[in-house]
Amino acid sequence: MSTFLANSNLLQVSEGMMRAVEVLDNRPKAEKQAIIVGLFSCLFKNKLEDQYGIQEVMQIANNMRVEAKRTKVPEFGGAEKFIIGEL
Repeated sequence: MSTFLANSNLLQVSEGMMRAVEVLDNRPKAEKQAIIVGLFSCLFKNKLEDQYGIQEVMQIANNMRVEAKRTKVPEFGGAEKFIIGEL
């Protein structure tokens, strides 16, 4: 299955993930979580749902983790840890 992952640079994805959460810095955690969920829902319903099921999207996200480890892109894991701490 060809996915948007094939056209993504994991280092840039990692940096973008952290920047997206940093923009929400002055908001309470509950609002940060609601904003991220709302963004994901909008993206899924309007751009991904025709091609992928929710399980497939979650598997694609897991594939990014695996690929980051395989290609030694520690920034991806760092971005995840940062986001977990922020959310």
